[in-house]
Amino acid sequence: MSFFRILHCGFTRQTAIPNAHQSNSKRNTNTFKCSAPAYDTIRTPLELVLSKQSNKFLGFTLEERQRLGIHGLMPACIRSDEEQMLAIESNFLAFSDNVAKYRYMRALRLAYEKLYFKFVARNVKLVLPIIYTPTVGVACTVYGMLYRGVVGIHITKHDRGHMKQILLNWPTRSSTQAICVTDGERILGLGDLGANGMGISLMPVCLDVGTNNKSLHEDPLYIGLREERLKGDEYVSFVDEFMESVVETFGRQTLIHFEDFATPNAFMFLNRYQDCYCHFNDDIQGTAAVGLGGLLGIQRITKKPLEEHVILFAGAGSAAMGISSLLKEELLSRGLSEVEAAKNIYIFDQGGAITKKRKDIPENIVIFAKEMSPIKSLEELVEKIKPSILIGATGTGGLFTEKIIRSMAANHERPGIFAYSNPTSKSECTAEQAYKFSDGRAIFSSGSPFPPVEFNGKRLTPGQANNCFAFPGLVLGTMTVQAERMPNEIFLLAAHELAKFPTDEDINGGRIYPQVEQAIEVALKIGVEVAKYLIENDLAKRALDPDEVHDYILRHAYQLEYGSALAKTWNYPEMKPHPSTAGLQKELEKKK
Repeated sequence: MSFFRILHCGFTRQTAIPNAHQSNSKRNTNTFKCSAPAYDTIRTPLELVLSKQSNKFLGFTLEERQRLGIHGLMPACIRSDEEQMLAIESNFLAFSDNVAKYRYMRALRLAYEKLYFKFVARNVKLVLPIIYTPTVGVACTVYGMLYRGVVGIHITKHDRGHMKQILLNWPTRSSTQAICVTDGERILGLGDLGANGMGISLMPVCLDVGTNNKSLHEDPLYIGLREERLKGDEYVSFVDEFMESVVETFGRQTLIHFEDFATPNAFMFLNRYQDCYCHFNDDIQGTAAVGLGGLLGIQRITKKPLEEHVILFAGAGSAAMGISSLLKEELLSRGLSEVEAAKNIYIFDQGGAITKKRKDIPENIVIFAKEMSPIKSLEELVEKIKPSILIGATGTGGLFTEKIIRSMAANHERPGIFAYSNPTSKSECTAEQAYKFSDGRAIFSSGSPFPPVEFNGKRLTPGQANNCFAFPGLVLGTMTVQAERMPNEIFLLAAHELAKFPTDEDINGGRIYPQVEQAIEVALKIGVEVAKYLIENDLAKRALDPDEVHDYILRHAYQLEYGSALAKTWNYPEMKPHPSTAGLQKELEKKK
């Protein structure tokens, strides 16, 4: 989700024209005489006043209601900003079910966009688990039931050749600077949800190329094509056309954020478009930045360089591939060779440990294959290699057993345990299990939020390795300078900025990630540094001095305050009549 939206909305100026009833056309004098005034104010169109971008709900002042022609369309109550926030919070908390809260927040955004973002910004910790992981995953599984109206663009496999025409239908295309696109094939840890994947992304585009999920074909409320997925060259050319249509419609600098594509397709498109478009894949690169940021945090706590840690990845999907790849780049930047960088990094997947004898190793992780006997059990592998850091990205709930956690704690004073899988039900272990089985010594972080744990009289607060700590800042910095591509270096930069964010006190308490309510601060910090990097490396189209970036972003950030709904007016000095006017008037009188 983006916390900084460089968009503007406003009201058009009011004007007045002669009343239509007083035209110069001849009239039948015997007809009914209209009693309308000679002039009517032509007001701002109602659809603009009450559009989601401009609707202040009960925040319209009395003058605004009268002059905008909406007086009487709402009750007499005029609410302050604080009262509006209180009303929204009261409604939000009135729902006991998280999916109901998600539905309420979605309705709020559809009707009152600025109030929505204001409420989110003020209540990030409360709201983020609802509009993001874990609740958004559950909502996607029943998205057909929750669908209420236009939230994005749906492009189906039958729209080939017409994508630009469809994109031109987007009502606010002049202000569109970034797009989040999914084909719904790998939504969180929930698999192929097809068009229901629209619920995961924000401006959202869903490429509906069908779904292989038979239960969706049979679901009467499913909103997408009940057809098998497009594959092969047809699928690739379909996405190619989409990418080109985006830049033709919105401009070459439009940032395209890929979300929840199947791992092979995600990497294929990432490589295919690397030098052609301003794009990134959040599941690979955003997760990688957050993951490496956490590893650098463990380095801060243990005071042991990353190259000396033994790191084991459980899972070989987008997340594991992305983090291991960026970790390798970090180690290479420290002067290690590829062999040295890969030496202490192990990967385990459904087929067991990734060894050189395996024939089914994805190209991205071949470098990490080890010369060792096959090991099919994660517990056995942990016992053998004694990892100091264990990273889970498998979607298999409970994979990190008591034996695994106790084994790590027996070999390391502060073992690092990352249970990345979303939603919570898919987490490899809970925070309570990590702390309990490590005697409270684990440095634990998860993808979805877990509550604090009381252990031996001490309150332990788990970290959340949330992608909201990376992609908003990466997007913000890139959009600010209108870069036409996103080089790999900015993801390393984001990881280091993220790792520096926790204070020494946080680190001493075992917390390696910021608190979720600090997400806006994190986005600004990363955004500024990313923008500076792009400027200094001649990748920025907008001419800015690096020292100007911070203030420029603040000046152009999305404004959470409505301000006046009326057009601004200004005073002129008194304009006295010309001295000759009186004489001219007398001359005209004589001629009458």
